[in-house]
Amino acid sequence: MSDDHHIPTAKHGLVPEPGERLARPFERFASLSSSGGIVLLLMTAIAMIWANNDYDSYKELFNDTEIRITVADNPHDTHAEHEEHADDAAHHGEGEAEHAGDHSDAHADTPIEEAAEEVEQAVEDLSFTDTPHNEGHVDEKDDKHAWHELPNEPYWWQGHSIAHWINDLLMAIFFLVVGLEIKREILVGELASPKRAALPIFGALGGMIGPALIFVAFNMGKETIGGWGIPMATDIAFAVGILAMLGSRIPNSLKVFLTSLAIVDDLGALVVIAVFYTENLALEYLGYAGVIIGILAFMNLLRVRWITLYLALGLPLWYFVYMSGVHATIAGVLLALTIPAHARVNAINFVFSTRKALDVFENAHDDPEYDVKQSSVRRASVNAIIKNARQVLPPLHRIEYVLHPWAAFVIIPVFALANAGIEIRGGIAENLTDPAAIGIILGLFVGKPLGIILLCWFACVIKVASLPRGVSWRHILGAGMLGGIGFTMAIFIANLAYANSQAHLEHAKLAILVASALSAIGGAIVLMTCKSSPEPEPETLGPLVDDDDED
Repeated sequence: MSDDHHIPTAKHGLVPEPGERLARPFERFASLSSSGGIVLLLMTAIAMIWANNDYDSYKELFNDTEIRITVADNPHDTHAEHEEHADDAAHHGEGEAEHAGDHSDAHADTPIEEAAEEVEQAVEDLSFTDTPHNEGHVDEKDDKHAWHELPNEPYWWQGHSIAHWINDLLMAIFFLVVGLEIKREILVGELASPKRAALPIFGALGGMIGPALIFVAFNMGKETIGGWGIPMATDIAFAVGILAMLGSRIPNSLKVFLTSLAIVDDLGALVVIAVFYTENLALEYLGYAGVIIGILAFMNLLRVRWITLYLALGLPLWYFVYMSGVHATIAGVLLALTIPAHARVNAINFVFSTRKALDVFENAHDDPEYDVKQSSVRRASVNAIIKNARQVLPPLHRIEYVLHPWAAFVIIPVFALANAGIEIRGGIAENLTDPAAIGIILGLFVGKPLGIILLCWFACVIKVASLPRGVSWRHILGAGMLGGIGFTMAIFIANLAYANSQAHLEHAKLAILVASALSAIGGAIVLMTCKSSPEPEPETLGPLVDDDDED
């Protein structure tokens, strides 16, 4: 995600208003490259302290508290039936009324007590569904993705813990941002040029293969083997944040390399999740999801630029992917791939039309201080400039710009708070003797940098890539060690791999935290010992690509 390049805006030089003074510290913090990693680290620490001081309240909030989504569809509306019966009775004769009176004597409690009985029965039905082993309801509860029908009420519901909704629904938005970043990098970023993309691609492959092989070596033939994908992922927020904290001693080209490597690494993790951590595929729902994707792709082909329509179709896409058995977060990536990345107007048209609008704005009144809200001409000029900005900035970039802060400062911290609360029983050393924990620690701390540097070296040997100017092999080693920070995606995969084993899941999460801490410290130390090198000239970083050339 690019920053604002310190381009001044219209409020530059103005005296801050009271609200702006209050928000200024937060704005300055949010503008730091390391701010996302700092918030993530803070939430992780809070989760660990909370879980080890009052684990019952932590578990009760995130794992035991259920949130339900219910849909009512009453094909036999009892209220309508009562009204119909009442209308029929009103048209009957006196003899019919006597018969109705005899009938009402047999049921003397109608209508008040009858309504009370219905409410009481509804309460019994609700309590019935909270018991997982009641007869007649076991088969439906066995399928975690099924809508459940209450015995006597026409309701269907999805009920899951808060942590489950965070991991399946909220994280889908994060994966949408990841998908947008991947598409942007492939179209106009470091991955757009094969020569520039070769080094981070080879590095990412090594950073996935190396940790997986080390994990398999320690877990082959054991029940923990399913976690082989855990140490493959890199947490871009932490890694890039540490590079930013090291300051000017780190060449910008190394930051670009590590960012591109992490994005390719995320793409590999997404493939692993979709292919290897998906069970019990429901082809019917996959077909429905395919129809939605087809509609989205057709909209892209027609150059539809209405962002709201894409996001609205993302909701049924998420639902169908969720019901298909594929992890629901993949829907975010699929949606991102269909978001248009083309600009409606080119730079020349934007400059011409915007300058005309500015001229109209300036010439609307002799007084340059004339309030805009008192001039319809100036308001029209401002609206024209806003429209021009929307036309020149592709929908992909606009969505990414809006969602990136939410992902960095809300979604990922909430995910960390809900998943990093590990109750340490019996001491850290005892918990880390689990084969999965050993494989994760060695995979991230040793396998990651080893795989990255070996594959990068191989790419340079066969001359499909070369080191960026100003970057040494020591820089690559340090960046490779930072690649061992696998927090967010690693914990996400651990939840999938060890969903049926709480003990292994806790050991895996603790190992991820330990390995990430070791990798962060080790990578920072290595990079601090690197000699500063001159930055490359801007033109050597690669050609600029115009938005109009995007697909």
